[in-house]
Amino acid sequence: MANNIQIKDIEKLEDLLSEDLAWRKKEILSLKILVEKDQVNEPILLRSGIALLCAHFEGFIKRASNCYIAYVAGQKIKYEDLKSNFIALKMEKEFKRCSKSEKNSVHTELLESYQKLNKKRFDEKYFEEKGFISTNSNPGTERLKEILATIGIESDIFETKANYIDSSLLANRHKIVHGEYSNLDRDDFFNTFEIILKIIEQYEQLIIQAAEEKQYLKVKEVNK
Repeated sequence: MANNIQIKDIEKLEDLLSEDLAWRKKEILSLKILVEKDQVNEPILLRSGIALLCAHFEGFIKRASNCYIAYVAGQKIKYEDLKSNFIALKMEKEFKRCSKSEKNSVHTELLESYQKLNKKRFDEKYFEEKGFISTNSNPGTERLKEILATIGIESDIFETKANYIDSSLLANRHKIVHGEYSNLDRDDFFNTFEIILKIIEQYEQLIIQAAEEKQYLKVKEVNK
């Protein structure tokens, strides 16, 4: 049976993110200790470490992003009061259908759906088996920036470390999962490890801050 996760308050959001991050950190820290102690099997552990680090990086970004959307849905706010990314999220299928058609009737239908949606409340359900957000198994910086745009949060959290994400992490992970030889350097691994761990910790805080500051709300112009 599908598990519907409801997040109605910030405390619940904090608990879910904290729990998810805790078990991931425990695993990757345990592997880091093994690398430090076992020089004989170091090459194998380094390769395993990069794959695991990438998996937890991708997994937490996806989980935290989905939980944020679920939290916003739990507030049951009207679409007209939310940033436009939430309307885009809801109408994704309609946009795709419209893009494939040159019929005026299809375009009109899209506009009518948008107008009707504005007065409704955003209360989409989050199921773990099928979330709102996906990394498409490729958590590169371009995809990560798109995720931020999808959930309506402005940040350069991924751009400042793009080289480590795209080169040190993903490029090596790609070689490993496709059975290619990758001569990983011990110091590079530890450096990448520290940076990626810091990024996911920062992402957790970014999500909580966005919820606390109600960054999901549309910025209304103030009449002078």
